[in-house]
Amino acid sequence: SRSRCVARGRRLVRRSMSQEEAAPPRLSRREQKEAAEAFEGKLNCTPASCNEADAFRDADDALKGLRPAAIAVLNSQPVAELSPEAAIVMECWCYLHGETPEVASCVKLAGDPEDFKLVGMSSVHGMRESERSALRARFSEVDPKAVQESGAPTAEAITLMFNWLRAALALHDWAQEERKKSAT
Repeated sequence: SRSRCVARGRRLVRRSMSQEEAAPPRLSRREQKEAAEAFEGKLNCTPASCNEADAFRDADDALKGLRPAAIAVLNSQPVAELSPEAAIVMECWCYLHGETPEVASCVKLAGDPEDFKLVGMSSVHGMRESERSALRARFSEVDPKAVQESGAPTAEAITLMFNWLRAALALHDWAQEERKKSAT
């Protein structure tokens, strides 16, 4: 079993890793952006062969069009006033950025709206399986109806983040199934 050092606050903690978890190091922001653009360019120039791809394109376009002011609201809303659904979606968003899945981490990410929206399918594909499983487990706790009916100031950003996460996870599942089919 291999091990690696994991940052915990200001100290490093040695953590053992199974062979499955011993994934290559995470990509830099620039590398993530390039990979996301390459993947999305390929995805967008390929005729849609599934509903999941169409749903992802729509969600991605909507997210990319999100106004910086709508993201800035995430910084100004007191954490105690967030709905449980908003808090969960914000925690889930942190997984895409390789951050600790906490509302405070998402609030910090919202300080840079362009970086906040810098997500793509490579963000999902680049996660370790354990991270993706944790994301799915937490995301499954969100009530979609509550997200869409929220009248909170954060509703616009949270709804688009929710839709993007749902579409990205569905497209990832579809891609995994297609890979399994082609392998047999």
